Amino acid sequence: MRMLEFLRRFAPRVPWSIVFSLFIAFIISFYMMFTIMNDRFMHHQNWYDFPAPCSRPKDMLDAMAKLAFTASDVLTQLNVSHALCYGTLWGALRNGEILPWDNNVDVCVMREQIQRPGWHNLHKAFQSRNLPIVYDYRHGEYSIVDGSAEVVINVFYSTVWEEVLHDGWEHRFLWFFQDQPVSFPRRLLALPLPKIKFHGKDMPIPHDDLEMLKYLYRDNWWLVKTPPGCPPSQ
Repeated sequence: MRMLEFLRRFAPRVPWSIVFSLFIAFIISFYMMFTIMNDRFMHHQNWYDFPAPCSRPKDMLDAMAKLAFTASDVLTQLNVSHALCYGTLWGALRNGEILPWDNNVDVCVMREQIQRPGWHNLHKAFQSRNLPIVYDYRHGEYSIVDGSAEVVINVFYSTVWEEVLHDGWEHRFLWFFQDQPVSFPRRLLALPLPKIKFHGKDMPIPHDDLEMLKYLYRDNWWLVKTPPGCPPSQ
């Protein structure tokens, strides 16, 4: 009791507004520190470093291709320019279809393109196909899931230097913690985009074929990386 009385009399009087602000700052700092440590030391790996089946069932790959066509059709109807990218682009350029071990289809869009129709119209267009669409603010990507199939729409924004960077608050504000932030020249997604046969249907791809992969996979863009334990792709 005497200690409490001592603190009451001699402890500096700090306004509640400052205490509350310091508390919020502590929570935000703790969350960001946890996020950085979690990504850098626990999940800081390329997708092909994680164990995965060497090949997926044909019906699953067909479902992924079908969902990719549906997503592309919706984006085209909304006048949103888009292109296959990441591992999906590798598969399209290499053999005209999804890589056998891939678990989703990756599409890249510019931020000004995907924002043009507005969230309400974007959501309504996919909902009309009985497809939910969810935006991940952290990673700057939309996810469309139908059963075991998933399409990821990666969103990018352009700088005044015509450099394209990945959107999302983690990429924008924590880029200095990334070993190789994703960036590439704006011209690779300039309109109009070329097309390639993908599972028998024309799909848009970036300009210059493999050029984008040189920026997305700087250390091994010329290799088709298989999951651990799988034989090298021929």
